[in-house]
Amino acid sequence: MIFEVFPKVNIFLKIIGSKGSYHQISSRFVLTKGELKDIVEIKNAPKFSLKGNFGCQKEQNLIYKVILELKNYLDTNKKDTSMLECLDIEVQKGIPKGAGLGGGSADAGVCLSKINEFFNLALTQTQLRAIGMKVGADVSFFVSGYESANVSGIGEVLQKYDEKACELKIFTPNIPCDTKIVYERYDICQNYLSNHMDVMDIKNLEKTQSKQILLLHKRENLNDLLMPALKAYPKLAKIEKELGDEWFFSGSGSSFFCLKEKREVDVCSKK
Repeated sequence: MIFEVFPKVNIFLKIIGSKGSYHQISSRFVLTKGELKDIVEIKNAPKFSLKGNFGCQKEQNLIYKVILELKNYLDTNKKDTSMLECLDIEVQKGIPKGAGLGGGSADAGVCLSKINEFFNLALTQTQLRAIGMKVGADVSFFVSGYESANVSGIGEVLQKYDEKACELKIFTPNIPCDTKIVYERYDICQNYLSNHMDVMDIKNLEKTQSKQILLLHKRENLNDLLMPALKAYPKLAKIEKELGDEWFFSGSGSSFFCLKEKREVDVCSKK
């Protein structure tokens, strides 16, 4: 079985609180189907194998972790797990790491769904999402198969958002951003940020089509992690200054994205 895995971008990402050591968010995740993708092949083999240019040890890879969680789930429910020991998985990486595009989570979520299909495990969406959440909050979105969704909680609450897909361009500077570092910088400087929105403003974002959001709002107002990322990575800040106002920031960075078509609203009229 060979399949493609696509990245996501965050049309908006607002931090609305905290839950223990986790940040609670309101965000719009949009799957971006284009040339930027990973290609994955899974097949049966005499023993387990996971191959790919992941930039980390196998044990740290989210595909490996989600398979372990799947095995634990099946064991707990007294179901056969022997087939997982005969999986050969090979990933051709195209989605960059540390880019705010959810590449690792995408691989884990889509692989989990495809393994469920490959072995006819008959696990439900709810069961798959619960397994995926154990390795990463973003995994649930990629398990869902949604192309657009409002995401809340720590990333585990999904509400499908029906809209026409936006055609987007993605630009990823060669400056990988560490999510943990960016969130730590947010915690330090959050009281000094000027891009806070009230509850009603965020609710309005959740109701608005992604294209309209990008046409009507400024980059710095849509992503609460933009300024912390620029503080944490000065080289990224230099690049951001050179970008036009049509570019927006995804996740904790370092990727920027924009609508492929010409913008219809002058920047001075944007919020």
